[in-house]
Parts: sequence; C-alpha cells; structure tokens
Amino acid sequence: MPDLPPHSLRPYGPTAWLIQLADPNDIEFLHHLASQTHPLCQEWVVAYDSLLILTHHPQPEAKIQQLLHSLAKTTSSTQPPQHHEVHVHYDGPDLTEVAHHSGLSPNEVVTLHSQAQYRVRFLGFSPGFAYLDGLPKALHLPRRATPRPHMAKGAVAIGGTHAGIYTIPSPGGWNWLGNTDHPLFQPGASPDAAFTLKVGDTLTFIPA
Repeated sequence: MPDLPPHSLRPYGPTAWLIQLADPNDIEFLHHLASQTHPLCQEWVVAYDSLLILTHHPQPEAKIQQLLHSLAKTTSSTQPPQHHEVHVHYDGPDLTEVAHHSGLSPNEVVTLHSQAQYRVRFLGFSPGFAYLDGLPKALHLPRRATPRPHMAKGAVAIGGTHAGIYTIPSPGGWNWLGNTDHPLFQPGASPDAAFTLKVGDTLTFIPA
C-alpha cells in the first residue's frame, strides 16, 4: 500500500475520528483500512470519501495518525473482496423513461447496465444497501423528481453516478430498472454474515 493519500483528520466524538479524503478517487485507501483489524479499533465505517474510526477508548490525534501510517504499510489479513453475479429481470417501471432520457433504447440500457463491472463503494441508506461505482456515464441520470413511497425488496436501480439494489421495501427516488431475488440482507444472521455485499466487493448484473 502506498503512503497516506492527502486527507484531513478530525475528532468525531470522544471515541471517534473522521478521515476525510482530499480526492474521492483515493477510496482504495479507505477500503484497505476497513479490511483490517487493530486492538485500538472497535469499528471502521466507510462512506463516499471518508472513514469513521471508532476506538475502544479515547485516543489522541498523534496516536491515530501513527495507526494510519502503520496500517497503510501492512497487508490485510481479512477475507479478500468477493465477486458477485446478480441475476436481474429488467422489468422495472423506469426502464423506458431511463432509455428516453439517456437517448438509448431499453435494450441498449440493459446492455450497458449489465456489461459494466461494479464495486461496492460503501453501505448506507438502509441495511446492506450498497452504493456501487462503475455505472456507465451514459446512464448517469438524476434521481426521480418525486420519490416513490415504495420500492420493492430486490429493486435494481440507478441514481446519479451510482447503481444499487434495495435490500428491504422502502421509499426511494432512484430509477427502477429491474428486480432480483439475490439474497442481500439476512436480519437474523451474525453481524459478519448479515450483509452479502461488503465494501470493496465487485459485482456484475446478469440479465435473467
């Protein structure tokens, strides 16, 4: 792992520190940190361009900086990123509208969406909901002007520069392209097994 990328570090409560990247494209460094364990750290929480470090006890900034420099040079001992193939029925209610706004046919939208390889940037919004990098630029579209009060579990959607899959029924404003039965969230499982997708995992969508 290279030296620390440009970043800021600031306290985020008595036992938490927030690393904010100067360049969001340096997300690889945050993935590297989040894949490791350390006696000082209780949990890592990755966001779009930042990482929250939760420590077991209050720590001075110098100690956290020392920790970051140390971990930047180590090799992760945890499970490597996994690749997932998610089968999709491209029958979503927004497919035709997405095609219209992108200047493509519905079949071309499906082809673009399914030929890309995605990477889990971070989890948020709802349990196990993964924000996926890798959406082709032709499909970078605004979220819906009026969010839907109900998006089904397994709804495959796009919004802004990201793709995602709704893991539970919920309101949502992303453009709904299709649906999948791929298991993504097991509420009764252990914390390590509850979410299928992990930060750094890769994913491809397969037309069903």
